[in-house]
Amino acid sequence: MPTPSDSPDTEGLDDQPEVITALRALRDRLEQLLSTHQRRLPPERQLASELGIGRNTVRRALAILERDGLIVRHVGRGTFITSGGGLALPQLHALTLQGALAIDASQGLSPRELLEVRYALEPAIAELAASCARPADILEMQECLRQREAASHLDAYERWDYALHMCIAKTTRNAMLIELLELVNRLRRTANWRQFRRASIQPGERRPSNEQHLAIVEAIARAEPAAAFTAMRQHLRAVSGHFTHHTDSSSPNSRTDDDT
Repeated sequence: MPTPSDSPDTEGLDDQPEVITALRALRDRLEQLLSTHQRRLPPERQLASELGIGRNTVRRALAILERDGLIVRHVGRGTFITSGGGLALPQLHALTLQGALAIDASQGLSPRELLEVRYALEPAIAELAASCARPADILEMQECLRQREAASHLDAYERWDYALHMCIAKTTRNAMLIELLELVNRLRRTANWRQFRRASIQPGERRPSNEQHLAIVEAIARAEPAAAFTAMRQHLRAVSGHFTHHTDSSSPNSRTDDDT
């Protein structure tokens, strides 16, 4: 049976057992709230008192849950469980979590395999999102775009990139698609993927990526499913090209040829 430190959420936290404990306690609290159809979490100070955990540790654990798209924090309003958290059946969430743990416990899913899964899955998600997006969904996507473009560090950049892709999935209001993409995003946080992603935050790489994501959101906002499908597929094709260049460049026998 997996221990708390086996969770994809706790990667890199082996030396911080108090944060792992806080994550486990907060996840239990999320489940309790959802079971009573509540979405707002108590304030940090109250959570720290109830759980018997230091406030700084609670804040760190909440930041990880926010990074993973399970909660969202609004200044002056409070902390809320995201819409995707309440859409999927507990059994479905457990199934995808077990899938992530099983893959994480084995040799791992390579970035190339992960890209193939994304290429098969995400264009269809964008296509469906364009058919059922509401004004509030578009506003949330646009905010994710702005935050993603403004991010200056890899962690913030990835957090908003994940948030944007999850926002598109949640717009479909399809629990299975949401959970499948959440599984993909968990696997995108592995060391192999992050090593590849580190180069994508450079200004020269970000400009075309920003334009690709803008094209996806604009197609969804115009309610054009075919255009949204095409825009997402073009984006993932570009990501695949960057991955090929990255692996060629990092190979001991790589050449310096420009692959553009």
